[in-house]
Amino acid sequence: MLKPVKMVKVSVVGPKEYLATASEALHRVNALHIEDPTEEEYFKLGEPLEKASAISRSLVLLRSYISHLKIDPTKIIPKRKYKASEIEAEVQKKLDYFQQEIGERIEKLRKLGDTVKSLDEERAAIEPLRVLGIPPKLLKGYKSIRSFVGIVREDPTERVKEVTPDFEAFVRPYGKEFVVAVFTRIEQAEEVFRVLQEMGYRELSVPDIEDYEARIKEIEAEKASLSEEKKRVESDLEEIKRREVEYMLAIEEYLSVELDKAELPLKALASRYAFMIVGYIPAKSYEKVKAKIESATNNMVIMELIEEDEEDEPPTLLANPPYVSDFELFTTTYAVPKYSEIDPSVIVSVFFPLFFGLMLGDIGYGGLIALISLYLKTKFKTEGWQKLLNIALYSGIAAVFFGFVYGECFGPFLIEGVKPTEAHFLGGVLYSLYAFNGHQPLFDRAAAFGVKALLFLTLAVGAFKILWGFAIGFRNVAVEHGVKEAILEKGSWFIGVLALTCMIFGFTYNLGIFTSPRPEGYGMLLPDNLYMLGPYTTKDAASVPLPIPGMVQGWQQGVNVFYVTALPLLIIWFILFLRAEIPKMGGMGVVMALELLTWFGQILSYARLLAIGLSSVYIAYVINYLGLKVGLPPGMSLLPVAIVIMLLGHTVNLILGILDPGLQSLRLHYVEFFTKFLEGGGRVFKPFGRRKMFIEDE
Repeated sequence: MLKPVKMVKVSVVGPKEYLATASEALHRVNALHIEDPTEEEYFKLGEPLEKASAISRSLVLLRSYISHLKIDPTKIIPKRKYKASEIEAEVQKKLDYFQQEIGERIEKLRKLGDTVKSLDEERAAIEPLRVLGIPPKLLKGYKSIRSFVGIVREDPTERVKEVTPDFEAFVRPYGKEFVVAVFTRIEQAEEVFRVLQEMGYRELSVPDIEDYEARIKEIEAEKASLSEEKKRVESDLEEIKRREVEYMLAIEEYLSVELDKAELPLKALASRYAFMIVGYIPAKSYEKVKAKIESATNNMVIMELIEEDEEDEPPTLLANPPYVSDFELFTTTYAVPKYSEIDPSVIVSVFFPLFFGLMLGDIGYGGLIALISLYLKTKFKTEGWQKLLNIALYSGIAAVFFGFVYGECFGPFLIEGVKPTEAHFLGGVLYSLYAFNGHQPLFDRAAAFGVKALLFLTLAVGAFKILWGFAIGFRNVAVEHGVKEAILEKGSWFIGVLALTCMIFGFTYNLGIFTSPRPEGYGMLLPDNLYMLGPYTTKDAASVPLPIPGMVQGWQQGVNVFYVTALPLLIIWFILFLRAEIPKMGGMGVVMALELLTWFGQILSYARLLAIGLSSVYIAYVINYLGLKVGLPPGMSLLPVAIVIMLLGHTVNLILGILDPGLQSLRLHYVEFFTKFLEGGGRVFKPFGRRKMFIEDE
């Protein structure tokens, strides 16, 4: 689960006349990732089978029909599966039927669309002439007079007068321009035309009609008739789609499979008499697949293991349980792990919902996220959406759990100095619900102690995750380049970050993150000794239980053991760092030692788990408090206004509660975790074959 599936490299070899049979068998087992071949002296790339061209043409035509009918295969749940032999017997007959019933109607729709477009263009040409108000027969057809009918930027009358007094001009405003009809003698026509061109003249074609209004009515009537005809054709297509959709998709799947098999020779090397295919297959499937291939070809085609070269990089196949496989979406979005790398999907599957719940931590918001996710899963059926919505569902459930721990449901009910019924519209209910814990939440993260405790927890988690990342990186480098390189490249940083962690814990120890005595209402979560951690006098240290046995003497003497531990770790880190970087970068390697400070910032970055959660808490509290003051006496008693405020406010806070914790949780994995070990660049395992939705294997 933490590693990609183990692969073995194999070759499939046999007589050339058995290539089609081998293609059929390989496609059926759907397990061989075929490598791109390299031509050799006696082996050249093969040629597609003869039927490939005809299949390709039929497939392109069928897909055009599917596209025009707007058929989405992911939204179709087949009532039955068709046998390949059944489709093979009827495929040509069905394709001819689709050509006649669908193709001809699509062509008719195209012609109707062209006709409507032509009518619209004619209408657009008539509109400015109608504004001009001169009958069409008077705008053209003269022998000794030249007419100019068109659109210009400004009134040309004065400019035309400068050229000739013998003219007649009709000018009408048309939008921000003018529509004009200028009549002049043929002798002055060229000079008048030049003047009009200077004003951006665009000629209008005068149609051969008697009356503008009558023609516009005819155009509208024709368009209405065409629209009715278009609706009838579209209705016919919808009926065909309803009746034939499953069979169309089954034929499309059948033709796609046949095309895959017909084009397999393009991925094979062939000589005059033999062929060879090289690829990778999961090690656990090798014997089973080998038996199937050789049985299907009467042992004329054989599959054998090939010894891998050091430069070979097998494809990556991630194999995780259903819950974890949903989080592969986040892993592969960042990078596909190389075959030799650790697959972090299982780690993300634990920490992403945990971080999300830790930040949002609200029963109401978490419950809504879970319900919305369940609803959307019924609407979006594609694999990517299903995985994303599953993640949202898990995160919503985590938020509900932490909401119960925090005592929050659309905000907190317990705010210092404010009655529960004044702080929350469900304050009385929640107050009664937590009667088993003295009417206190299990852990009040908004209280002073809760903030300190969560700050310490988030920093501890941050240090742990970063150290874990370097540990995984150490393993990856060791596998690929050896232990020595791993120590220098990742081990040194692991020790350096461990030293930083000790320094941070030493600082929090001096600061007194936890105080004594135990805050009331926290008894169900943390043991006594965790409440005693802090700087104490000799008297205090002798009288309170300490979290780490044997450290009393150190505290009595004022020695911070965390700082003492950090010092030798820093020395070891610096020696290893110099050993690794100086040969590469010379004097700049010392400057690069400052990079250790970036890891300090990344540990502190985990404090966002606390900060984002608190922002949501206080926004919800303000919404509830304001709503109660506006809606109920002795406030303004404007209940409808209060309901609007609370609905709108909680909706916005819910959206923020989805986006912010989701993005920040993802960021903590991508930036603070993955960068320590996940190089990526792997090739996705793509076996020759496909999952069939509409066809069953025979």
